[in-house]
Amino acid sequence: MKEKEIEVDCPYQQVILYAEKDDGTFGPVQTGSYMAGNHISEHFRIVENLSKDLVEKLKKGEISPVFYYMTLEGLSISEMAGRTGIPAFRVRKHSTPSGFRRIRISTLKRYADVLNIPVANMFQLINTIEDRNWDIGYKGDIDGSKTGIISQSATGNPLLVETKVITNNK
Repeated sequence: MKEKEIEVDCPYQQVILYAEKDDGTFGPVQTGSYMAGNHISEHFRIVENLSKDLVEKLKKGEISPVFYYMTLEGLSISEMAGRTGIPAFRVRKHSTPSGFRRIRISTLKRYADVLNIPVANMFQLINTIEDRNWDIGYKGDIDGSKTGIISQSATGNPLLVETKVITNNK
């Protein structure tokens, strides 16, 4: 392969490939990842749609917070069981709303530790995304001329509230 054939414009994920250079030598060439450059936006769209679907199911009480976070992290029941030390049949049970209602706080702590979230997040959805500035790769500082208002509202799930952080201009 020639150097020009492997060039991919993808600055956030670079790779080193070996190719024939313009001067006829063979050596390393730094370029963007083909997969990231050509398929990353599709991946983010799929994840965003999955997340929206899961949030709606969680709000309606159709799934448990354990199932919600486990799915977002791409963990199977057996993987979660292995990481938490909780038997797989219990993880399966806690993945349902009825099983989640009878869960112990110490067990929730084990899930939260594996998922790297506070236990309180098992009982609330936090919504702070108002614009695209919070997307992956955003490096700007929060504008000091804005104030935040925090509100909580009930959902269709009796064990879950939605917490919203709304930014207003001063």
